Amino acid sequence: MRLKYWCTCLALAAILGCTAPRQIMSETAMLDTVRQQLAAENPDSDAAVILAEALKEAGSARPDEQAEILDRTLRQAEEARQFTPPLEAPLPEGWPKPSLPGLIRIKSYPAVRAAWVRGAAGNNRQFMTLFHHIQDRQIAMTGPVVMGYSAQHAPETAKPQAPDSMAFLYRRLDQDSKGQFGQVEVDDERPTRVVSVGLTGSYRETNFQTAAAKLRDWLQAHKEWETAGPVRVLAYNSPFMFFWRKYSEVQIPVRAAAPQARTTVPAGEATPK
Repeated sequence: MRLKYWCTCLALAAILGCTAPRQIMSETAMLDTVRQQLAAENPDSDAAVILAEALKEAGSARPDEQAEILDRTLRQAEEARQFTPPLEAPLPEGWPKPSLPGLIRIKSYPAVRAAWVRGAAGNNRQFMTLFHHIQDRQIAMTGPVVMGYSAQHAPETAKPQAPDSMAFLYRRLDQDSKGQFGQVEVDDERPTRVVSVGLTGSYRETNFQTAAAKLRDWLQAHKEWETAGPVRVLAYNSPFMFFWRKYSEVQIPVRAAAPQARTTVPAGEATPK
């Protein structure tokens, strides 16, 4: 009899909507958790960007959508904290951590000394030219390798285009010296701000092209930023890495748009996948 009584009570509660207060409390608790986690995060971390964007999204969402947004956000923020790409070489000093695959966000990079080979000589030839350069100069390898596209050869057309330049990055700005060394030009790159998306999988031009198209769509929706240069790809892994484990970032340099060019209210700096 007691079991039947409690089953009847639960059925009536469901019919009358008595579970609503618990849902409200759950959303409130999740909102508090998101705020607490955001306050504890490094402001430039992926998790902080995800949490901050979710607070904006939840603030303008319908009440029945908020719980789903906040729950998804907490899971993705934890995924970002746990994400570790398979790096095979140290990053340059001050270089930001590679981002969670699929996350589109604004990133800032410090000045860096780079050795460039320019001209469409083919990826393998460019790589080997740079490899011999750092061997001769006794410079330790770092990651990532930068693949550059000129404005005329950016991966935005139906036919995939190969990069026309490649760079190895030095670990420190004061390492070795600047200058022309045969086909290799060594110079200091200025600090750069980009919109970026991380990828896992094969280093195919079609994959980079698809990612670049997503970044352009993001820029169309975020008028507070404008393009400041051609596409570049950061390739963190060697040809010896299994293709499904390879990690890269596709990026477009950006700058803040002039106030008159902004037709929408800034909507944040990240769009989770």
